[in-house]
Amino acid sequence: FLPPPNLHWEGAMKIVVKDESRVRIPYVIDRGYRFPEPALLLGPKLPERLQLYLANWLAARPLWIGRVDHDPPRTYPTPQLWRDFLGSVPSVQPQSSKGKEPDGKSLTATEKGKRAMQDLFGDHLLETQGNIFSPDGVVEFRGEQVSIASLATPPSLLVQKITWELFELGFRYELKDLNRYLAQGCWNNDAVGCKQLLHSIFPGKAGLVMWSEAFPSENYGLWKNTLMGCLLYLENFQRLLCDWDDVPPCLMTPLTLDNFTDTYSWEVRRAAATFYVQTFFNHFSRPPIVPHSLPMQS
Repeated sequence: FLPPPNLHWEGAMKIVVKDESRVRIPYVIDRGYRFPEPALLLGPKLPERLQLYLANWLAARPLWIGRVDHDPPRTYPTPQLWRDFLGSVPSVQPQSSKGKEPDGKSLTATEKGKRAMQDLFGDHLLETQGNIFSPDGVVEFRGEQVSIASLATPPSLLVQKITWELFELGFRYELKDLNRYLAQGCWNNDAVGCKQLLHSIFPGKAGLVMWSEAFPSENYGLWKNTLMGCLLYLENFQRLLCDWDDVPPCLMTPLTLDNFTDTYSWEVRRAAATFYVQTFFNHFSRPPIVPHSLPMQS
């Protein structure tokens, strides 16, 4: 159900040094997950649980993407909190309209989990689950209407598209937060320019947001299959990384039409991926969410 790995990112993830002595403490950047881990979405083995996870994510997806982009929470969910949310059965009425909440000391673990979900996701987001499990309930994914009933045995291509997007979103917003910390001097001096540089790494005009546009039909941006197609995006990614400490010398060399060969393109992308993954681990004490190749579409 997962999309194919990208060779550069797959290689970088295999060689990252997971030595805790490298981790920068105290933690400054929130280490939670901006979006659910793609593998977590596919964790359930029972069809009805898989249906629940997929339906809950697709119902919450546009609101949560909007929140992360415009009004991010103070802390992001842990994998367990994502698991609680995705596996939750929608309530008939929002929590805020119910009676008096029990005292915190008398809460069970389940109730504490639900309260944490409410505090993080809010009633409005939780209410999006409300009527999707009716017999004719539907959710939407990039303009495609998906019946809830079909998600018990979902088409493989649909699930690969959903998880591909989660890999992409996770990467984009983790990169944003890491860059804002590591290049904070640049952000303090020219926030508009830094934001433009970050957005220029990715195709399209919606910045980091990517939930409403049509699903891409071929690898694009940094991972486009042609040299000229990826040059601009790779050059911008390289410029962003050069504002960080300890950047490898090979990433300091400007890319030009003369030196940008197939071999050099491969080397630069591999170096950029390796540097990013190791730097991320050093600040988050966990591997990053990294892009994958597009699903094979017939």
